[in-house]
Amino acid sequence: MKLTKDRLKSLIGQEITNSLGFYGGEISLQRKNALKFYLGEPLGNEVEGQSQVRSQDVLEVVESILPSMMRVFTQGESIVRFEPQGPEDVEYADQASDYINHVFMKDNNGYSILHTMFKDALISKNGFVKYYWKKSKEQKQESYENLTGAEYQSLIADPEVEVIEVEDTATELDYDNMDQMEETFNVKVKRVKDYGKICVENVPPESMLISKSATSIEDSNFIGQRVFKTRSELIDMGFDKKLVNELGPADEDIYNTEAVTRRSYDDETVPQDFQNIDPLLTVVAVTDCYMKCDFDNDGIAELRHIVVGGSSQNVYHILENEPIEEIPFAMVTAIPMPHRFFGLSIYDLIGDVQEIKTTLLRQTLNNAYLQNNARTVVVDGQANIDDILNSRAGGIVRVKSAGAVTPLQAPNFMQEGLAMISKVDEIRESRSGVSKVQMGLDSDTINKSHTTATSSNIMMNASTQRIELYARNFSEGIKRMFQGILTQVCKYQDQERIIQLRGKFIPMNPREWVHRYNATVQVGIGAGSQDQKLEVLGRVLAVQEKLIGTGGMGIVDPQKIYNTLEKYLENAGYKDASQFFNNPANIPPTQPKPKKPDPTLQLAQAELQRQQQKDQAELQLKARKQQSDEIYKTEKMNLDQQKLATEILKQEEGKQLDKEKLATQILKEGIN
Repeated sequence: MKLTKDRLKSLIGQEITNSLGFYGGEISLQRKNALKFYLGEPLGNEVEGQSQVRSQDVLEVVESILPSMMRVFTQGESIVRFEPQGPEDVEYADQASDYINHVFMKDNNGYSILHTMFKDALISKNGFVKYYWKKSKEQKQESYENLTGAEYQSLIADPEVEVIEVEDTATELDYDNMDQMEETFNVKVKRVKDYGKICVENVPPESMLISKSATSIEDSNFIGQRVFKTRSELIDMGFDKKLVNELGPADEDIYNTEAVTRRSYDDETVPQDFQNIDPLLTVVAVTDCYMKCDFDNDGIAELRHIVVGGSSQNVYHILENEPIEEIPFAMVTAIPMPHRFFGLSIYDLIGDVQEIKTTLLRQTLNNAYLQNNARTVVVDGQANIDDILNSRAGGIVRVKSAGAVTPLQAPNFMQEGLAMISKVDEIRESRSGVSKVQMGLDSDTINKSHTTATSSNIMMNASTQRIELYARNFSEGIKRMFQGILTQVCKYQDQERIIQLRGKFIPMNPREWVHRYNATVQVGIGAGSQDQKLEVLGRVLAVQEKLIGTGGMGIVDPQKIYNTLEKYLENAGYKDASQFFNNPANIPPTQPKPKKPDPTLQLAQAELQRQQQKDQAELQLKARKQQSDEIYKTEKMNLDQQKLATEILKQEEGKQLDKEKLATQILKEGIN
């Protein structure tokens, strides 16, 4: 059957109503109670005139776990590292690790995001974040005066420029004393620049709607995020104005969430009407849905992103419907439950302990009040009641007989009450895994309970194991979040970006990583406490120094020592080891120093050099002599040829003279 628009709206409404986290569900009720216990709100069984003190064990345990969580994930240089799958992926994995950590910690407030996500998980079962590519516009106005026509055309040709106001002016020019006028422009423009970035946002647990059959985000058929927006905000986000105006007010839905309990901590007044005089400022309910459905009627359900407006009291309107590749949410939980989506919170572990301890504290204090202000037995008519009611120190009580006023003895419950409270604290420690040592107990108390440092370390290690298990469970959600951020960056960032890493500016171009998602995320959680890690690294460094002093035996080099120093500084809280040491991998290789030559070899080389110079001089002398002989022979031959030519010329001249003489004689004889 084809999935029509009306049928799709019915399907979405059914998924929202049947989802975990819907208004009035058991999960929602448990999270409300967890928030109340964390905030230390009244239990509802308080009696006027008696102690109303409230124990806050949930708060104490949560705030004791958080420092360890934050240290585990943020004390190093990087929160995660992408490991290459093959040799060809090494460079890509290093670049991706540096850039994605930069995007999370610098472009987004990574520390605050992790802190909020972990705290949500410890208090409200699960902590959620959403990551997505956000397109934004940066606008600024600019003014230009006396632009030439060419400059003006060049300005308006910029696609980022929108002309607000333009004024034609004329500027007088002087070319060889000839007055001319040139048209110029005074311009006001608005420069609009589109840019995008990865946004990572914490999602309140009460905003999430999860399919009841889901055990994780990956296998969920439906996940939704419930938000409240004004109509104006929705129109500004690009949704159809006509559909947005048809959405009804949020009504009572907004009051039925844990958000009311959270807000009551600092603001007891909750607005009762979200219907604003201006219809555009009326708050409406919007659900951002990610669900699998056969929209194209090919028999296979595909993942789609569907945004619907409205609530359970009115009709849903589909504002957006598009295919999507993955669900952009990540989730962490400290204590996962097998085959279930929601895990356990600290409230689930010790909520009843806090209630019992609150009762014991109240009863013990009430008993102390009775001990210090005991009830009085008065013989009617034998004492002045006004004097008895006035408990001023040193006051006088007027009586008619000696036994008219006697104190009513109350049993002393103080010792038993304090012993019971101590026992309840032990139960809390065993359930939560957080001991008094980790909550800042005085060291003298530790020494009284444990006579040796070894036993104290055993106790610390046993408690730390539970917290490390929580951290390991959290790491699974961190993996998904960082893998999702990498996917979004590779998909949407289309320009190279230069970022600063370890004091250097490095270009990053995620377009080179497209279709190369074969990397895994390794969260840096090690065994042992921070002090233990520092001690082990100190021992490793000592062994390395000893080995390298004896030649290293081929297993130690400067790079190995630098790696140890870098890890030592990371665990000591210094993220950038380059402030103290140079990485051998970044130092260019130095030329080896020349060895001192052997004197005997130097003499032999000098003698050989002199002999070579002598032989070379003799060869040059022979060559010059041979060259001189050749020149002499050539010049002699040329001289002989010149003499021969001169002789021949003289002979020819003599012959010619004889001929002339003969001709002259013949001429004379003829005349005679």
